[in-house]
Amino acid sequence: MRQQKTKPFPYFIGIHSLEELVTKDSRVCVINILGNESRKVTPVSHEYSGGNVVAGVQYGRKGVLETKAGNIPVYSSIRDVIQSGIFFDIGVIYLPPAAVGQAVAELVTYNEALKRIIIVTEKVPTRDSRNIRFVCQEAGVDVIGANCLGVANVWDHVRVGGALAGDHPEEALRQGSVAIHSNSGNFTTTIAEYLRTAGFGLSTAVSSGKDVYIHFALPEFLYAAQNDPRTKAIALYVEPGGYYERQALDWIKERRFGFNKPIVVCVTGRWKKDIQRSCGHAGALAGSGDDAISKEQWFDDYFGVPAYDPDNPRVSKRGVRVASIQHFPEAMKAVFEAIDESPDYAASGDLSLKPWISDNWLPLPAGLDIPVVKAMSPYDHQIREINIQVGANYLRQSMADKSGASRMDPKTQVSELHGKSILDLSNYTMEENIYFSLAKVMPDPADIPTINILLNLFLKIEERRMELVDLARANGCTPNAYIGSQIALIGDKPFLARAREATRVLINMIREFEIDERTSEFPAALDIFITTQLLTSEPVRKTPVSELLLKEIKRCPKKSFPIRVIQHIIELAESKGLQIRDNYEFFLGGIAISMFWKPMLEKRISRQVAEDAVTYFYIIARIVAYSVIDRKNNSYWRELIDAKVSNLRSSFTENAFAVLFNRKPAESELFEFKALIGLTLTNGPGTLSAKGAKESVSARNHIATAFLGFLTNTGLAHGGNGFEAVGYLLEQFKGGVADPGNPDHGLDLKKMANSAARAYRDYKKNEKESGELQYARIPCINHPVFKGNDINIDPREEYIRGEFNKRSIHNVFLDFYHHLVEELFFEGATRNIFCVNIDAVLAVIILKLVWKDLQEGRLTTKMVQDLSFTQFLYGRAIGVAAEIADHRDRGTDMDCRTPQDRVQFVL
Repeated sequence: MRQQKTKPFPYFIGIHSLEELVTKDSRVCVINILGNESRKVTPVSHEYSGGNVVAGVQYGRKGVLETKAGNIPVYSSIRDVIQSGIFFDIGVIYLPPAAVGQAVAELVTYNEALKRIIIVTEKVPTRDSRNIRFVCQEAGVDVIGANCLGVANVWDHVRVGGALAGDHPEEALRQGSVAIHSNSGNFTTTIAEYLRTAGFGLSTAVSSGKDVYIHFALPEFLYAAQNDPRTKAIALYVEPGGYYERQALDWIKERRFGFNKPIVVCVTGRWKKDIQRSCGHAGALAGSGDDAISKEQWFDDYFGVPAYDPDNPRVSKRGVRVASIQHFPEAMKAVFEAIDESPDYAASGDLSLKPWISDNWLPLPAGLDIPVVKAMSPYDHQIREINIQVGANYLRQSMADKSGASRMDPKTQVSELHGKSILDLSNYTMEENIYFSLAKVMPDPADIPTINILLNLFLKIEERRMELVDLARANGCTPNAYIGSQIALIGDKPFLARAREATRVLINMIREFEIDERTSEFPAALDIFITTQLLTSEPVRKTPVSELLLKEIKRCPKKSFPIRVIQHIIELAESKGLQIRDNYEFFLGGIAISMFWKPMLEKRISRQVAEDAVTYFYIIARIVAYSVIDRKNNSYWRELIDAKVSNLRSSFTENAFAVLFNRKPAESELFEFKALIGLTLTNGPGTLSAKGAKESVSARNHIATAFLGFLTNTGLAHGGNGFEAVGYLLEQFKGGVADPGNPDHGLDLKKMANSAARAYRDYKKNEKESGELQYARIPCINHPVFKGNDINIDPREEYIRGEFNKRSIHNVFLDFYHHLVEELFFEGATRNIFCVNIDAVLAVIILKLVWKDLQEGRLTTKMVQDLSFTQFLYGRAIGVAAEIADHRDRGTDMDCRTPQDRVQFVL
């Protein structure tokens, strides 16, 4: 039967007053009740409304949906519900968009008692929405939606449809005199919460949805609101698209239904004016004249006042438009005053910012430094759990041939570690670069003395261990092998495990007791924890080393809260006459926290890296300790490894130089040594050394074993190949040079280079004529990338040469190389002037540093070869530490394994 039009509308509307929309007498059937969303939302609505859901439909299934208000029977079709004699007058649809139209048809066909349909589904096809409109108009059924989050009659304590007001609707839906109509479901709840702070409750809340068709739009809503004696004012949230608001305002002006209640409206979506497709709600797409700015003007013209200004509040009895939803409470209060009405109840709370969490690393002006307040339950417990979690967390993935630590620029061939080029890093000391490899930032200057103490402390070894190194060297082992033999024995030493555990406990303690920079006094509960968990009345062995670390912590100049906490633990122990358990390991862990807390809190590094920091320091220092070339004649090394603690404050870089070269470095030599270390830190994750470490991590080995993977993946072709260039230069300079660092060396380098170029030209010609294409090349010239120009330059070598010139550092061997590439071209041995590549820099620095000892017989050529190889291991060990830490953070077990479909069998 075709329904009559409802005056004053040219179409049917069955809702005369908002109080009729949904009531305590409404009975509901939910379609797709066991779907992912409905099975969570429906029980909340059912319980809040006193058990108004009488049935559910899950096509093809039967059963029940359990709720605290009783089980809801579930049928396999709407027809089954009707045939079972169950009465309902409201249908709620949770189906996918394409199925909504069919469900509406079934509801209308089989249920003659049907009054309303609420469509939760979003983006219902426009054609289907048109058909739904036609079918329901014919049947005399009101439709709310689509894209409706629900409808609430607050006076009757009823919610029907979606998750309007969340899992605890009673918190936001407080009885009052404001009716909300909102295109956004979530903002329906938000506006209700905001109004509550100013003392306004709700009569009705309608999430109209914002599909292309809004079936229960603003004209129908205002008509029903006018006829609702509970409602004194209207709150609207409007998005672009559609002319529903214009039609409603025109009809009010025409006095079609005598509307005279005030409206407070927020129109949003100015940014959508020029977009060509829907973004967000399907219907929030402006066409011609229905964008946000146009809608703002419609309302401003109706109200007769401009948008609400908190500093100069003006409203009319018709209402006002607010530019932001945060102005709803005060604008509504001003409107109520204009119509001589009072709020529904006393104001409770306000909309001032009340942050639950804060990042106090960024200094803020006083006006922006807002105090943190305790969150409401259960969020306070959740925030507490989150706060305990500190440091970066990375997505686990296969890290084979990947790295979050290093990369190489394919154009410049300059490698980077943590975003910093090795050219820049070559200006820093070893201790700075070791810290940087883990923390991803350079250390605080106040931390450098402590870093040196730890690294120098870990140089202390028992000399008897070197007997195994001597045996390995006698058996022809290369430096990577004889050093690796000792690193393999480290495993996960008990004291390293205890230091890691101490670090873990300290981090947990700081986070659980919520200690930060703003903590002025430590809580009493903290002292109880310290006393019971960290201190003991039993005697504890004290060593010169532990006493040194204790003094270092006590006099630490840093004022950060981690060091304050550790100092407090020491003071508490002394005041109570107690001892710190595992004091040596505790001090190591405390120092690690004090140095790595800031990058961990800034999420530059993971918590795991901070806990493992002592282990990384220990292993790198051990590599240096075991690397001495001629230990019987190196008094510097012997002094560094002995048990004394009086020599721990010197620079680790200078000590590593002394271990390698058996002398203290001059200032220029120290810069050259730093350049050697910096340039060899990394060449990207694809190098054999990096892959060896990463593959060991992939097999889930200890950190020491991962370093062993790096060591075993170096060799005479990778790491030890620098000696080829040294050997070539020794041949060219066999006539000798007194001081390779003196610019007045007295040699005719151009003549020497010309002679070498002619000899190489003849050699190359003879080899080619004999059919030999694999003839020897001169090492350290030319490059796969920097070639093809008339004059070729390796930018890395150019940078280092420029740094040498700035410091008046001379190197006769490097100068010879530059003459050589020119003479090779002039003599026709090459087609253009080759570049002197970065490997030449490494070779000429090494040769210069060992020249005097080599000429005077204190070093053999084999020692120089080992020394050159060992220097490479120093630098690469630092870069590999970054790779190991990165792979442990991001990688997965066995991720470096080669898939079977990528391996081949060859005959």
